[in-house]
Amino acid sequence: MREHWPRQLRSRAVAGAFRALLALLLAFTLSCASPGTGPPGVRLSTMGGHTPVVFVPGVTGTKLVDPRDGELVWGSSKQLVFPRDGGYRLALPLAQLAPPGPVTAAPGSDNPAHPQSRYETPEPLWQMRLPGWTKPIYLPLLERFEQAGYRLGELTSPEPADDLFFFNYDWRYGNLDAVHRLDDQLEALSEARGGTEVDLICQSNAAKICRWLAKYGTLDPDGADAGVAWQRGYHIRKLILIGASNNGALRVLQLLLQGRNYVPLVGRRMFPETFFSIRPLFEDLPADRDDLFFDEGGSNLAVDLFDARNWLEYGWSIFSRDASERLRREPRTDLFGDREAQLDYLRRQLRSARRIQLLLARDSEHFQENLRYYRLENESSPTIDRALLTRKRGDWRTYFLGDRRIDRDPVLRKLAAAPGDGHAVLSSQRGLSPQEVAAISDSRMVTGGHFEAIVEPEGLDAIMAFLAARDDS
Repeated sequence: MREHWPRQLRSRAVAGAFRALLALLLAFTLSCASPGTGPPGVRLSTMGGHTPVVFVPGVTGTKLVDPRDGELVWGSSKQLVFPRDGGYRLALPLAQLAPPGPVTAAPGSDNPAHPQSRYETPEPLWQMRLPGWTKPIYLPLLERFEQAGYRLGELTSPEPADDLFFFNYDWRYGNLDAVHRLDDQLEALSEARGGTEVDLICQSNAAKICRWLAKYGTLDPDGADAGVAWQRGYHIRKLILIGASNNGALRVLQLLLQGRNYVPLVGRRMFPETFFSIRPLFEDLPADRDDLFFDEGGSNLAVDLFDARNWLEYGWSIFSRDASERLRREPRTDLFGDREAQLDYLRRQLRSARRIQLLLARDSEHFQENLRYYRLENESSPTIDRALLTRKRGDWRTYFLGDRRIDRDPVLRKLAAAPGDGHAVLSSQRGLSPQEVAAISDSRMVTGGHFEAIVEPEGLDAIMAFLAARDDS
């Protein structure tokens, strides 16, 4: 991974080697000391002086590389300004539904008909740069940890002095797919360190990945529903949730319907059908409410977001007029199949997504003991909470906060918005099961948008305070 580091990271190599030598000496000293506390049979070690920290990014947070030609498919500014053909190279074939679990084939060979389906994941997105414009992503977080004495390592091949890791994964697959891969890498980390505690920092949708791992391990929904027990060789000490959409975010439906321009004004749009193929987005739809839609008069509309027939009725995502016309002009049946294949895929995604959300919302009889939760909350931004459904020329139209139809009408705007971080409303950020609520050690309110908590000093200070906090509360 280090050959992919930004230049400013490579420049620290010499100083880092000296720090690594000191850390190794400290690790030897600590290895002679008494181990920490944890589940029976697990010997815990902090090796380099810190409990290992693993950062789990949300959707789009990891670079994606095509193993066939080495091309960076996601993670450069070029894709944000000029996403090739609406981002179709990011789209997963709807017919290819890989089950969660270890990768058994070489990267890119899951589906012979679509060798691009499984991409390599070399590193996180450190920053985005264009002429006259720089957007920091995870670089400020890394720099803050380095200032605190942490050493960045590779989770797939940790060295004894490493104590900061980023979980790099193909975020286009479902959350349970990521759970299996994260568990495999944490087991390898534990084996390399002789058993270990870990702290997980979980951003945005990644909160569902981390919470499932804590509540159900690598069980599938059937096993979780049946209360099957599981074992692992590591102990999760803390879960730090940042920008978590625990109860989902209706903004995801806006992405699925309208697509997105990642760079305003000049950036090309990623098409709705591309987002339609990205599995975890369905698991980030709100599943706990029946008041998500209203009409022109402000009355609630009983529309089930998890009924595929409503997606056809209201023209959402790949079933919208624009997307249907685009695929009629240039059919991509290799990616999106025909209408019946799209509906079959949607039914399965919605059924699975709702079940996963409902399981996360309830207590688990095998919830890990002594696990502490920490949470950064944000209510500084008006956030999409509900959507307007109205007919125009015989077709249904869906409007969200940010659309002119909503923003120019104060009454509709009030109905459509709630306090949040721009992605998840505050009630969703707080959406945990009773046993998880009881496990909360600290919650802090920060300002800014959905992503700013891992960029601005206020949020970074809170993260470091969470990690330093004692666990005996």
